[in-house]
Amino acid sequence: MKKLTYLCFIVFCATTSYGTPFSTENTQEASSYGVQRVRIDFTTPHGYVRHLLLGFISDNSATDSVDYGYDALVGDTFPDDLNWMIEDERYVIQGVGAFNDTKQYPLGMFISNSGDISISLDTLENFETTIDVFLYDALHNCYTLLNEIDFEDTVSEGTYLDRYYIAFKNDTEGSVENSSGTQLSISDNNKEETTISYLSQTKDVYVKSNATILKLEMYNLLGKRIINQENLNTNTIRLATTFTNENYGVVRIHTDQGIIHKKLLLK
Repeated sequence: MKKLTYLCFIVFCATTSYGTPFSTENTQEASSYGVQRVRIDFTTPHGYVRHLLLGFISDNSATDSVDYGYDALVGDTFPDDLNWMIEDERYVIQGVGAFNDTKQYPLGMFISNSGDISISLDTLENFETTIDVFLYDALHNCYTLLNEIDFEDTVSEGTYLDRYYIAFKNDTEGSVENSSGTQLSISDNNKEETTISYLSQTKDVYVKSNATILKLEMYNLLGKRIINQENLNTNTIRLATTFTNENYGVVRIHTDQGIIHKKLLLK
C-alpha cells in the first residue's frame, strides 16, 4: 500500500506554491501510468497565477470524492485563489475516475482584492483526441470554451461557491447553430438569431441580434481582451477596429439569451 500511495503522488505531482510552474520532470516520469491530465491556470487581480490539475484514472481507482494519494489539499491559502472543491475542502490537485464528458467539477473562488481575473486551459495530456474544456458559470448559465478563449471577468471581494465549474460539454438547454456555425442559446419558444460580421471596407465589427445585446468583448488569439463595451442594451452594434493591428479577433457577445462567440478575420 505504501508503494501504491507513493506512485499516486508521483502521478499527480504538481506545485502548490503560488505562481510556480508544475514540475515537468515529474510529469514525464508519470506519463507511463496512463493518467489523462487537464491543467487549469487562474490569474488573480494582482497577476499571480494558481495552477490546478485534474487527473482522470482509467481504471476508476480514484473517485469524485476524497481519495488518499490522488488528491492534494491546498498547502497555503492566498488573498485571491481558485481551488477544486471536494467535500467542502479546498484542493489544488483532484484525481477522479475515467474521463466522462457528462461530469462537472466544482471550483471555489476566494477573492480579497476586487479586479480582473481569468481562468484558462494550460495543457491537455495523454488524450488520444482533443477534448473540449469549458468553464461553466452557473449564475449566468453560460459556457466558455477554454480551448479557444480564456474566461475573463471582473469580480468583487467575496467567496464564490456553487458558481464556477469545469465541464466537458455545453449543456445549455436548446443549444443550436445558425448558418454561420455560431452556437446560440435559446429558450423554448424564442430562438435567438444573431449575426456577427466584419465590414472590411469600414473596418467595423457589426452585430445584429433579435436578443438584447448587453455587452461586447473582443480578444486576440493570445486571450488578451482588446475591446470591452458594457451596458449596451441594444439590438445592433457597429464598432470600429482601426485601433488594433490584430489580424484575427474572437468576439464574445453577451445577450439576455446567453453568450455567443465568433472568430473574425480583421482585414
